[in-house]
Amino acid sequence: MEIKTDAIVLQSIDYKDNDKLLTLFSPTLGKITAGIRGVKKPKAKLAFSAQPFCFAEYILAEKMGRYTVTGAYLHESFFSLRYDIDRFYAACAATEVCFSILMENEEYEGLFIGLIECLKGLSLAGEDSAETLISFILIALHESGYPLDLGFLEEQDGDLGDKLWFDFSDGKFTTYDRCERGERASVCTYHTLRKCAGLDFDENAIAGGRKRALRLLKAFLSEKTEEKYANLSEFIRLYEE
Repeated sequence: MEIKTDAIVLQSIDYKDNDKLLTLFSPTLGKITAGIRGVKKPKAKLAFSAQPFCFAEYILAEKMGRYTVTGAYLHESFFSLRYDIDRFYAACAATEVCFSILMENEEYEGLFIGLIECLKGLSLAGEDSAETLISFILIALHESGYPLDLGFLEEQDGDLGDKLWFDFSDGKFTTYDRCERGERASVCTYHTLRKCAGLDFDENAIAGGRKRALRLLKAFLSEKTEEKYANLSEFIRLYEE
């Protein structure tokens, strides 16, 4: 059976002498593994389709639940990301998050669009890479059933006070006396997350908040998925505010 689907390469690993195994993110099929033959040869026509971040229409042959790539039509390679180590690791972190939360035979149209927009944003020099990644992770958490609740500012009538905590059990900001299991969180972290979520925020309160917001998101993701997120850790190390 032949299947056509748009997809993004999340992972590409060597297999045999000239083949690769791809992990593809399809908005209609979820996360799937597909073999692709001969792409390591010097003049392989489908070599582009086995590159990280490749966004293409893939033609797949399916047999007994196994997929093989037989053709591909490129939409966008996002090749420029390979020339900036900071943005490259941000893109790797985004695909890493997808790899950890996606399942087979599930539809993820919202997350798929979010990943494309994230990769586009990271390809633009004028966009802050950390804020672009934070925005995507917030979408990923929402789509995977672990949304962050950022409504604490409205609950406090705009006064956050000086005892802000993040509750890992509920994914929300609160005060110490109402926190079941969490840690102290800075005001700059909170306002950075609100900015990246498209909510009202205090511009004067986000200085230094991007790295802290990423560290909190990584901790929350690890809590919910039991994954380590090595690429996200490396991006946080490299990023300079």
